[in-house]
Amino acid sequence: MFAYRNCNRIDFAECTPEKNIVVVSGRNGAGKTSLLNAIKLLFLGTRSEVMRRIRVGDAPLNPKQFMLGVPGRWYGVFPYDERRDGALARVALYWEEGGASYSAERQFTLARGRNDFSERLLVARNGRFFGEEDAEARLETLLPNEVVPFFFFDGEQIQSLADADVGRESVEIERLLGLSFLNDIDRQLEVYVRERRRAGLPEMVRSRIIALEGEQKSEEARAESARRLRVALEEEIADIEAAKARAEEARNKLRSGLSEDERRKMEVRIANFSRQRESLAAEIASKLPVEAPFLTNLPLVDQAFRTIDDQLKSGAAAGLANRLHQNLPVGTITILHDLTPRVTLSAAQSQALKEGVTQLLTDMGVPADSFEHPLFASVAPALRQQLRDRFLTWQQGGRDTVAAHADLLRQMRALNSQQRQAQRELDEADVVSEESKRRFEQLSNEIDAAEGEIRRRLQEIVVHEQDESRASRAVAALADQIRAAYEEHADVLRENKAYVTSRAVRLALHAYRERRRAAIRSSVEDRLREKIAILLAPSQLIKSASLTDNFIMTYQDEEGEDVARQSISAGMRQLVAMAMLWALKEEANRPLPVMIDTPLGRIDRENRNLLMSDYFPEAGYPLVLLPTNTEFGEHGFDQLAPHISKRYEIQNQGGRTATIVEQPVTRVL
Repeated sequence: MFAYRNCNRIDFAECTPEKNIVVVSGRNGAGKTSLLNAIKLLFLGTRSEVMRRIRVGDAPLNPKQFMLGVPGRWYGVFPYDERRDGALARVALYWEEGGASYSAERQFTLARGRNDFSERLLVARNGRFFGEEDAEARLETLLPNEVVPFFFFDGEQIQSLADADVGRESVEIERLLGLSFLNDIDRQLEVYVRERRRAGLPEMVRSRIIALEGEQKSEEARAESARRLRVALEEEIADIEAAKARAEEARNKLRSGLSEDERRKMEVRIANFSRQRESLAAEIASKLPVEAPFLTNLPLVDQAFRTIDDQLKSGAAAGLANRLHQNLPVGTITILHDLTPRVTLSAAQSQALKEGVTQLLTDMGVPADSFEHPLFASVAPALRQQLRDRFLTWQQGGRDTVAAHADLLRQMRALNSQQRQAQRELDEADVVSEESKRRFEQLSNEIDAAEGEIRRRLQEIVVHEQDESRASRAVAALADQIRAAYEEHADVLRENKAYVTSRAVRLALHAYRERRRAAIRSSVEDRLREKIAILLAPSQLIKSASLTDNFIMTYQDEEGEDVARQSISAGMRQLVAMAMLWALKEEANRPLPVMIDTPLGRIDRENRNLLMSDYFPEAGYPLVLLPTNTEFGEHGFDQLAPHISKRYEIQNQGGRTATIVEQPVTRVL
């Protein structure tokens, strides 16, 4: 971003409603996107989530991630080779207005071992600096933050606006259309209503509710944190999958050594191996016994069987046997002593009686000094018998079962090896030169690594989903407790006039907000349909569009039937998104500049002509286009030339020093 080391000048003074376009072109990597991001960073700063979203609809990075970068996703703002404590990066804008000269500069300084940064905004009029708050306000007056996502955007990335599952732009859309102030009032009213609701309740109840609400906020924050982490991982997966797809496409282009017939035969062979693997995997899964973990250690199974069998052979529970031998002889002598008339035995007779009872118990199958394994101390005899039978089955048939499964696994290993070999033979036969083979292997490694990264992130997503779910359940449970606490004192609430009145005011505000939102949504929808009729006129797929309450677009064909979102191409999504931005700009009715990076993106020739002739002349005043040197082509540039007031080219030496140089308007790119 900071390849722009010196002051670069873009002149808008000659722009008119008829010549509203300024073109700043450059080759890929010259610095077009950096120019767009630098302007956005100046006006928004790193506190803005909009600024910290890498793509439209993405979850925002945190400020440190945005400034210092995220490996594989975002390079960051500070150049790697100049990162040291105290290093200064800055972006500045100079302009003239009403005869006065203004400057705005945002500075970033690295600190704390290059792991943190500070940020400072300086705004001056005729060399006199505003205070900090006044500086932000002056910049906000010049370009309100809410318009930035819709007036300064990348033509390709903006297509995510057309995706139903994004919907995160609804907050920005409401802010752009002047609905956000109602939300701000509602938030303040919510706090007031909550405070009035608690007033009048017994102190103990009020304290408990406050504590519950505190816990509820903590759980909500935990759920939101988990959701953000999950979304960030999902976006990383999307990026990795896109990179993987590009690697696969590049790898496929290296294939050229086989005829179609030869390739087809080898692909059929690989497909057969794949089907055999799937069938064998299903067989292994169906035959895998639930006791598989036990069968992995057959000696332990044998030991367990013998232990249980010994317990059962003892005939009675060891504990009971030991108690009988210990207590029955003595107890018999005591009973005789307590009879009337009393039977008193001599010491020799008592000893003989004890020995006789002991022998009688042994003869009856109740051995003395029985051992009971602690694992079975609390297991009923019937269950011990069932365990013995189960372990006997494993002991006798376990080896055969293990051998059968080992054989299936050997078959699977052989099939895997054969499939890999067949794939290798196809690759080697299909890729001719040694250089191509090396590149093929490199791309294959990249694809394998990408698949590994995707698997790892999917596992992390599961963890965050569980955290989010647990926190959400806790929030619901706490809400029930809070509701119950209030319901116990419903009579107090009914007598609380301040609460009743403030709640009624809030409900009235909700009703007004919904009516206002519905009216604005309807107006935007009408404008959207009008723009789609222009930009997608040649399309046989989409003929109209509708907006949900959250400003999410749905699409209809000429019969009025909904069009499946998956059937819409990337180029068509870009056109739909631009139609939406066009409609929003008109609805917002703000005379502000528009800047579009990669304006034509993946749009086909026919639709490019519509953008050139109908959209760009009306898209902004002024409209700054940032195309690549070849994006317009000779014909496209000629078509747009009558509306161009100035043209510049970004000249970049080695990717480190970008300079904006004015070019003749009439020159063909």
